[in-house]
Amino acid sequence: MISGSDEPGIELSQQLEQLWLESTRGNIMNKSILHALAQQALTDSIYPSPLFPPSPYYRFLKRLSEHLQPRVSVVLGVCGGGCCLHLALGNPQGRVVGVDFAYDHDEQIKHIYKACPNFIFWHGDSVFDVGQIVSDFGQPQIVFVDTTHTYHQTMTEFNTWRDYLADNWIMCFDDLFRPGMEQAWNELPEPKVRLDALHTGAEEGGGFGVVWQG
Repeated sequence: MISGSDEPGIELSQQLEQLWLESTRGNIMNKSILHALAQQALTDSIYPSPLFPPSPYYRFLKRLSEHLQPRVSVVLGVCGGGCCLHLALGNPQGRVVGVDFAYDHDEQIKHIYKACPNFIFWHGDSVFDVGQIVSDFGQPQIVFVDTTHTYHQTMTEFNTWRDYLADNWIMCFDDLFRPGMEQAWNELPEPKVRLDALHTGAEEGGGFGVVWQG
């Protein structure tokens, strides 16, 4: 694993990787770009607040937002808000909408509002509210699905949102090790890639994957 070493070979490799990623900005997504972003996320510094866990996939979402510069990103299932925070930090010019039927992490949400004026919490349903969300904020390019992690809910959310997405869209999914989620992953269309090192497991979860418009 690449670390923050002073060895010139490692430092040069990191610089070359960053230059290559910058050269691909705006291109159609592919597995090489996603793997490179994931590798960077594994070595990035964690957000300096105990309010948010040091999850590598948070940092991946920040890198992805930096790379794509989406006008709108949506998180389905806000919970503690770490995903919303990192997407918002990655592209301060883009809007990040966090959708949840429960508002139960007040301190974290207030922190995100203060740190990221481009964030909005949408208190509602991840499926039934899609039309109104897109009407108010526009078509998202990035959607992160992080609600109940069941087969039915995951496929319903994917099939609902895919009709409202911007060009060159990306949808991310976590907790793919939970019951029913492997079936959901297998039924999601190509192109797609698993990046499980970004989420090694919590509460019997873990697993991370990305699906994008080919």
